[in-house]
Amino acid sequence: MKIRLFFILFLMSLSLSAITDGDSTLIKKIKKIEKNVKLLTIPIVYYTPETKWGAGAAGVFRFKLKNEPDTFRHSNVLFSLSVTQLKQIVLGAPFQFWFKKEKYNIYGEPAYQNVNFLFYGVGNNNPPNYKEKYFTSFTRLRLAALRKVYPHIYAGFRYIFDYTTMYNLEKHGELIKGNIAGSNGGVVSGIGGTVKYDNRDNQFYPTRGQYVELYALTNSQVTGSNFRFDKYSLDVSTSIPLPFKEVLVLNAYGVITTGDVPFYHLAMLGGEKKLRGIYEGRYRDKDCWVLQAEYRKELFWRIGMVAFVGIGDVAPNLNSFNGKYTQFTYGGGIRGTIDKKQHLNMRLDLGVNDQHINYYFTIGEAF
Repeated sequence: MKIRLFFILFLMSLSLSAITDGDSTLIKKIKKIEKNVKLLTIPIVYYTPETKWGAGAAGVFRFKLKNEPDTFRHSNVLFSLSVTQLKQIVLGAPFQFWFKKEKYNIYGEPAYQNVNFLFYGVGNNNPPNYKEKYFTSFTRLRLAALRKVYPHIYAGFRYIFDYTTMYNLEKHGELIKGNIAGSNGGVVSGIGGTVKYDNRDNQFYPTRGQYVELYALTNSQVTGSNFRFDKYSLDVSTSIPLPFKEVLVLNAYGVITTGDVPFYHLAMLGGEKKLRGIYEGRYRDKDCWVLQAEYRKELFWRIGMVAFVGIGDVAPNLNSFNGKYTQFTYGGGIRGTIDKKQHLNMRLDLGVNDQHINYYFTIGEAF
């Protein structure tokens, strides 16, 4: 019954986006000045295990600076505002800007959320049925400003900021004891550097090319943080074209953290991007690794499909990975293109783990 409902909502949302994919009067006026502007807004209904049902509005605003050829990437802002079944407020606007014929790249996301999550503990050895609910509100900023240093290679500055408030902790839970870093909320403010390689043919739905992002961040009193910790992350994706409008995408992801890491900044498995099928944060610790593969195929009109698999693990340090707690997920989904120019997709995925089956109804590819 749930799958049928998801499918009906998927088709309704896709049909609405197809209708509104034409240019509004405002955009037509803007295009008289600048031909590379596009605005698409649609009401949204979505579902993830972390939020349950959510509804609101979302859209994409993309543009290019004057005199830039069509072969260059569009700058874009993806924006959304929604309220969820769990009485959560979710507001975000991830952006990607390109300047000076792709010489400069600035990307990131401002966000605000007032949400509640489930905490399963840190590490792999927690009781299988243990979980506690916590409520949190946070204001977040992610920002990276890069400059091209070689064809397809960018390097530059990275900054993160989180102001987190925790409330309504369970009376008999672990968080309320205050022994877990971050259980009282606080400020995370970190600065560092990023190196990125990107030769993909499309940033939303690549059919060929590679994406590599490596960054290192330090958080301390000097940078304005209440926590002293360092974080290192590597994210690698390869898109391999296949016959008949098919693509195989491979993804490797790893995180290493050291120091006094708040639990909501630990390396985590799960969610809509890393091992779909597992609740986001079901497994968390200082280090993690993830390997994923996804087969994508365009079918007809704006419709496509995918099948995916993934494995991953968390541990307190690199020497503790031994394969005993490795998690395996698999699943499939359908795609509906809401912006044909950029091939931006709405997706409906079903992810399966040996303990869970989870649904994801959202916008944008997982990797």
